[in-house]
Amino acid sequence: MADDIQVEGTVNAKERFEKLDSMRDQVTDRARQAADITIPAMLPPEGNDENSTLPQPYQSLGARGVNNLTSKLRLSLFPPGQPFFRFLMENDTKDLIVGADPKAKVKVDKGLLDLENSAMEELEQGTESVILHSAIKQLVVVGNVLLHMPTEAMSRIFRLNNYVVVRDPTGNWYEIVAREEVHISTLPEDTRPLAETGTDGRKGDEIATIFTHVKKVGNKAEWYQSVNDKLVPGSEGKSDYDDCPYIPLRWSALENENYGRSHVEEYIGDLRSLEDISKSLVQWALAASKVIYLDRPNSSTDIEAIQDAESGDFVEGNEEDIGVLALEKFADFQVVKAQSDDITLRLSHAFLLQSGTVRNAERVTAVEIREMAQELEDALGGVYTVLAADLQPRVVRRLIARLKKKGKFPQLPKGAIKPIVVTGFDALGRGHELNKLRTYFADGVQIFGEVFLNEFDPGAVSEVLATQHNVDVSGLRKTDEQKTAELEQASQAQLVDKTAGPIAGAAAKGMADQINQ
Repeated sequence: MADDIQVEGTVNAKERFEKLDSMRDQVTDRARQAADITIPAMLPPEGNDENSTLPQPYQSLGARGVNNLTSKLRLSLFPPGQPFFRFLMENDTKDLIVGADPKAKVKVDKGLLDLENSAMEELEQGTESVILHSAIKQLVVVGNVLLHMPTEAMSRIFRLNNYVVVRDPTGNWYEIVAREEVHISTLPEDTRPLAETGTDGRKGDEIATIFTHVKKVGNKAEWYQSVNDKLVPGSEGKSDYDDCPYIPLRWSALENENYGRSHVEEYIGDLRSLEDISKSLVQWALAASKVIYLDRPNSSTDIEAIQDAESGDFVEGNEEDIGVLALEKFADFQVVKAQSDDITLRLSHAFLLQSGTVRNAERVTAVEIREMAQELEDALGGVYTVLAADLQPRVVRRLIARLKKKGKFPQLPKGAIKPIVVTGFDALGRGHELNKLRTYFADGVQIFGEVFLNEFDPGAVSEVLATQHNVDVSGLRKTDEQKTAELEQASQAQLVDKTAGPIAGAAAKGMADQINQ
């Protein structure tokens, strides 16, 4: 795979990154403004690190909304404990495997289900779920993120300031350059000399900057890494374009734009207004909480005596000589508070914060809350569709590549098995097929009666139901020996019933005759 890629000894990944980075200053500025007003750590100012103190907003609604929306999308796109996709086998391949045996179809479906569960185990192990959560969070705040899902290592993300991307007019990427800073001591031994400069070398705790250059070549994706404008040995790679481990994501896809716009940016006006109002309210509250006493000039009241007096003491003086400084702004700030509540309600709708969208009343029914939540979920359907198209299929393909690397995926002709994303689309889900199966049997019994059920093998139907419910019942089924033993016991019990009846009747008749005599 790597042998097919020809890369010169001196590469220009760093130069290409700097050129493309200089062309998107407004993009990073907008993204940082969105992060500053919600969660500044999502995209800190240039030059900041873990030791830097980041700006803190005066309101927490932005951060709470981002975390809430991220969690909802994470659970919707990648629901824990159940596959968010299905493996469908191409018809010709299925006909070749199944042949004339209808029961073989059930075995094929069960095998596909096992592959789905294996892929989900691959996704849920380690830090994969954490990385996907972080990627979605970056999309909500910043609008862009680069997801890297290698075959033999754990996934990671690149924030917007650490990668550049170029897309064609249809929105498909054709060039990516990523930047990362690593400790030289963590690099492979054959790479460290390339990262070291100077005659004395460098200490192990110093940093090297590595650039990864990814390009689309035909229907393939090719990449390499460089440090100090020199090729990193063994870093070359190649894959199908759709299976590329580097996945540039964006929140909203706009035509002729290389980068997306974030959800926060769409509501930046309300967030800024709430930030300014919250700042004013906090400052007013601090000023209002400060107690200052005023002493009238040339008053006869002894101020020191008042300060030293205990509770209940009598002090000579005039009450009019002492006053308290008061801010006569309460009525004005009631208007500000009302505006703040109005903005908070709008943002709660935008970020699916249900607690902020329920009306303030003594009795709010559960039905009202469910309807309100459903309405808010529907409002985000368009964004969900974009994420489902850009993120989910690529994640599935990367999981397949990992399973193939571990020998857990069958070697079939290309295209024999295709993944179909099912979350959010009931018509493609197993739940829909299960409902069709129930309707079929219900209609059959209604038309033909109970005799209709005699046409089907209970074991085969049970297997189909277990597959559609995604439940493993292989260890719960009765063995053939158990079934035979139960049939024998039932036959013996039936025989006993048949013989015990006449004998008991004859005995009763004999006893009655004796009594009569």
